[in-house]
Amino acid sequence: MRQLIIVLSVLTLCQTIWADEELFADGHSAYSIVLSDDASMSERTAAKELQTVFREMSGATLPVVSTPISKNKNIYIGWCPQTGVLRPADADESFQYKTIGDNLYIFGGREHGSMYGVFRFLERELGVHWYTSSFTKIPQQRRFILGTLNHSESPVIHQRFDFYYDALRHRIWAAHNLLNTQYLQHEGEYGKMSSYWGIHTFHTLMPPSVYFKAHPEYYSIHKGKRTDKAQLCLSNKNMRRELIRNLLDVIARNPGYWCYDVSQNDNTWPCECKSCRELVKKYGGHSGAMIWFVNQVADEVKKIYPNIYIGTFAYQYTRQAPQSRIRPADNVVVRLCDIECCMAHPLEGCGKNRSFLADMNSWCKIARNIYIWDYTTGFQNYLLPFPNFDVLAANFRYFSQSNVVGVLEEGSHNAPWSEFSELKQWLIAKLLWNPRQDVDSLAALFISDYYGKAAPFVWQYYELCKKQVTDDTHFTIGIDWKANIYSGSFIGDGTHLMEKALASVKGSTEELKRTRRVAAQLYYLKLRKNGLKSSTDGTVQLLKELAEEDETLVAESGQSLGNMLKSHHYY
Repeated sequence: MRQLIIVLSVLTLCQTIWADEELFADGHSAYSIVLSDDASMSERTAAKELQTVFREMSGATLPVVSTPISKNKNIYIGWCPQTGVLRPADADESFQYKTIGDNLYIFGGREHGSMYGVFRFLERELGVHWYTSSFTKIPQQRRFILGTLNHSESPVIHQRFDFYYDALRHRIWAAHNLLNTQYLQHEGEYGKMSSYWGIHTFHTLMPPSVYFKAHPEYYSIHKGKRTDKAQLCLSNKNMRRELIRNLLDVIARNPGYWCYDVSQNDNTWPCECKSCRELVKKYGGHSGAMIWFVNQVADEVKKIYPNIYIGTFAYQYTRQAPQSRIRPADNVVVRLCDIECCMAHPLEGCGKNRSFLADMNSWCKIARNIYIWDYTTGFQNYLLPFPNFDVLAANFRYFSQSNVVGVLEEGSHNAPWSEFSELKQWLIAKLLWNPRQDVDSLAALFISDYYGKAAPFVWQYYELCKKQVTDDTHFTIGIDWKANIYSGSFIGDGTHLMEKALASVKGSTEELKRTRRVAAQLYYLKLRKNGLKSSTDGTVQLLKELAEEDETLVAESGQSLGNMLKSHHYY
């Protein structure tokens, strides 16, 4: 009898503890969301979003208050002394969420950390996912037990730039997925988005329309003649003074960027004058001459703007680090590009990438600030399958181990969608924060939620794409429809899967639309491989419908899908 009483007492105690930790149930909650009076804008945004998600998920509305209603059953957003840790720096993006008694504390740096903690709590504990700018999964849940929590995270890569259409144009989607960099600087309710001003800026800073007629000596000699179609003459002192003046004006008129670009134009025609050739020889290559030039620019900028960085490219003819003792100044950022690399395999372990790894290693020895510009899709044909899924996490781990200051992942930034663009930009966001995650597990989650009834077939197609990559498979961002990986069996098997996928979602407008975007990869390949047959078997019709659905879709470099079809006389 005594043992029975003890058991019943323990059960009663457990039930009491269990009930005390009930965050919401049946549309009600005893909890409040607590914000301090000095909470940052992003912390206030996070509190509102937490309240909104709870309401949409369960029907329960938790009040947002500045003073706790009671000592227990509170969710504190932002650091407070009860956490038992020192206050994080405002810019610290790390976060922690933990329970102490019946209270939940979510906190980090004021700029982004606390907000990121709220978003990850919702994602990790409650299954909320911000997959695209137009699709957020908020699962319906009648009851949630808070339990005992103690979880913390820190970003592996500091500057995280997902250069895809959604990420560029939808700051809210970017913030939800813990991205902190965009093309244009912005400060608002989700905190400050970091930005790097400019790309290929020699002619932006020294426009030929302004200077070439009066000062052709400011520009490159190419094939024996001064030309405004190449680069700048780095050895010209007057040009350098004018560029510095123009750059200081840019900084004054465009404040808020952490780094301003001074870099070569997108061609491979450096100046061939005697003085520039002497610089190249003296400083161990074209990169050495470039660093010599940019260091002087950075020194002048530092006198007025001591906390601003000046960036330049290590790209194509400047990719190899200088073979001399010159080093980038501490306020210079070297943006290293892997445009020539094999994208079928991780950078480490692929023989095709040995020269890039050597260059990376050399730059890391002399440069304090390395910023990676990486590529994630085929730029000749946005619709072509580009099966680099197994590359992403491995490369991000390599970059993080090399202590880079940032990574830009360039995808189909000028088209709302391309081959698997929705999946890839979400994967990239996740992996830039934490590249130790399993890519297939993340992909399976996205595909299951995003494609609905078509998901099993889309998953099989995803696996089919991955299988096309073997140890002997190599491709770059210049891959085209003639590549060996696009075999007849691949197209046939893929088309068969996508026909099943499309049939499974005929009754769902949104899921059908998403699935058609995946199917477009195969139909585009069929069109290029056999245009005549494609005009009669329904392939062209489907592509025509897709082109009408989205006029901005780019199928070939610089050409819309609709214009491509018209130019080939398929309709």
